[in-house]
Amino acid sequence: MKFEFMNYDSRFSRILNRLTELVLLNFVFILTCLPIFTIGASVTALYSTTLKMVRNEEGYIFQGYFKDFAANFKQATAFWIIELLLYFQLHVLSVAAAVNGGFMIQAYTVITWALGILYSIYFLFVFPLTATFRNTFLQIAKNAFVMIISHLPWVLAAYLIVAAPLAVSFGINTRILQFAMLFWILIGFALVTFLSSFFLNRVFARYRQDE
Repeated sequence: MKFEFMNYDSRFSRILNRLTELVLLNFVFILTCLPIFTIGASVTALYSTTLKMVRNEEGYIFQGYFKDFAANFKQATAFWIIELLLYFQLHVLSVAAAVNGGFMIQAYTVITWALGILYSIYFLFVFPLTATFRNTFLQIAKNAFVMIISHLPWVLAAYLIVAAPLAVSFGINTRILQFAMLFWILIGFALVTFLSSFFLNRVFARYRQDE
């Protein structure tokens, strides 16, 4: 009785097991992101895995991760390339602002920040949507807009869970960044994706029932 918390079915053991899975999943995610152009497929596979985890449907986690990575590679990579091009557009705007100077710097700063946030919200949703439903590229792109608007509070909650730690980690000072890097390398990407999946799963659940 004294060591009941160590039993396999105890709440403590389940939490410890889940954290261990997230640490290992984080390592696999980072590994598959290293070629850079595979980041879209990696994010999609990560969301596919964590969405199953919050529904307790994950099965063999790593086998499922690589299966989803391969199955969604083309669509996810296409979305990733588009995302990179859009952020490159923002970089061009910031350079143009610096060249023009004066009022243009302030105006372009507001525009780039606003567009950057909108882009990041959209693509945060596109990758898990790609992971959850089989559809054409154009249909996924269209459905993402509709579903984001229809379920904005849940989508924003999922976005903030991912965006807030990233902003704190990389947007304050180098001392925090040193500790933050350890967090992201150890468990961070998998953990924030797992937490945001609770909110995204509420959005997707209604549409899974309609399939």
